[in-house]
Amino acid sequence: SVAQMNGAKAFYNAESGVEIGSRLLTMPNLSGSPARIACGSMTGTSSITNASLNGGTFTITTTNSSPIYATTTLNGNLSASSTSLSVASTSGFAPTGRVLIDREAIDYAAISGNSLVGLTRGVNNTLASPHPPNAGVGQYQCSLDVQAAIPNLTSPNYKRELQWNVQLQDGWAVGNSSGSNFIFTRWNKPTEMSWTLSSVANSSATILNAISMLSNGDGWSVGNVVGTNFTLLRWNGSSWSLNPVSGACSGQHLRGVSMVTSAEGWVVGVSYRSGGSCGGSINNTRYTIMHWNGTSWTLLSPSGSPSIPPDSRTNQTLNAVSVIDTTGNGLGNIGFAVGNTGQILRYNGTSWAAATSSTTQNLLGVCTVSASEAWAVGVGGIILKWNGTSWSSVSSPTTAVLNAVAMMDTNGDGKADTGFAVGNGGTIISYNGSSWSSSQTSGSNLFGVALFSANDAWAVGAGGTAYHWNGSSWTSVSSGSSVQLNAISLISTSQNPLSDWREIFP
Repeated sequence: SVAQMNGAKAFYNAESGVEIGSRLLTMPNLSGSPARIACGSMTGTSSITNASLNGGTFTITTTNSSPIYATTTLNGNLSASSTSLSVASTSGFAPTGRVLIDREAIDYAAISGNSLVGLTRGVNNTLASPHPPNAGVGQYQCSLDVQAAIPNLTSPNYKRELQWNVQLQDGWAVGNSSGSNFIFTRWNKPTEMSWTLSSVANSSATILNAISMLSNGDGWSVGNVVGTNFTLLRWNGSSWSLNPVSGACSGQHLRGVSMVTSAEGWVVGVSYRSGGSCGGSINNTRYTIMHWNGTSWTLLSPSGSPSIPPDSRTNQTLNAVSVIDTTGNGLGNIGFAVGNTGQILRYNGTSWAAATSSTTQNLLGVCTVSASEAWAVGVGGIILKWNGTSWSSVSSPTTAVLNAVAMMDTNGDGKADTGFAVGNGGTIISYNGSSWSSSQTSGSNLFGVALFSANDAWAVGAGGTAYHWNGSSWTSVSSGSSVQLNAISLISTSQNPLSDWREIFP
């Protein structure tokens, strides 16, 4: 009985060591004590080497040359119920762990040839969805090995060993161009726990206004027109490439992008006159909305499919867009685009139509939480909320221009319980599930905000400004860039970054 009890104690000590290591890899505090530890620094860290615990000791090390970063593409379609997935190559992937495809997190138990097998679909509060051929497959994780023993690892009477995989953070911010370079900066890769400038040289380099990442292996950014080409760049897991689309009018800049999956995406921008050579009557002003069908981008028209509202003198520039898939079929079924003079368009899965707005202020940011909730912000500190039926104004703690908003539903009830909006003068306001309050009211203008969790968020802005939220305060962090950053998109670990564990027997 004593041996059985001590064997179980050694097992639980190892499990506790795994939980400690996972927490150290993902905790919000980037500095101070305690603070996050980079995956590459786990092995040999004194506080987790022969550490005392419950009458024994434990040691945490990393395996599989962690941190592990690998990307590939799907071979053929992947259904929402498939328990194995075929990819172009499994080179570089961990023997077990987690991958991201579009916005779905998938755990796998093993690798067989060029397939990941033993899948657990829709983990980490994501939806199991179908994915098309060539969809990006990405992995960024730290594989932990924890050995625990009683009384110690040098002369153990009882010993257990567990292995665990932890999904690591990844994210991008984009901004104004610098010379002949598009400006990107990346969080936590290639150097952990820091932003790394990643300029992309191109003679057509211009301002990038928005970014939407699907996974470690897929994402899009959009920006200002160059000549008669719309500016769109795509991430393939290893590099950004320019994918210009012809047919742009002068000044028809792209302001917002929202990727639903690799099979669908949306871009909005400056309105234009739809007559020949972009010089039609003001009465023929048309919304700029572009649609990605998995293969190409198309500029939509009122007579096309999906359709947009008719041309009109009152049609305005659209500044932001947010479309989501709430059913798991891989296509958006609810979303909004917002713009000048309070204009709001609603997407229902088939077409775009005008929605009644409760403001005439310019709207600059939007976030769709679910079919029953969305948020929009703009000039004068305006905050609007969609309740599933209509838009209405809610009390705002600021009159500053609000440029962006990000919300998160952490319990899956379809309603945001945390969120932030950022704006001019360093303004940051926070949402606690019932009301908005001021978090920060000084500093450089802020243009983008995104969340990993309720206690881990980022805001970016003028002069390369970057602020990090650790659950209690905002702290300035170097972004690696001195150029204005206009938008940010994070590849989130959400609520559960732990993919799987297994016991190792000697």
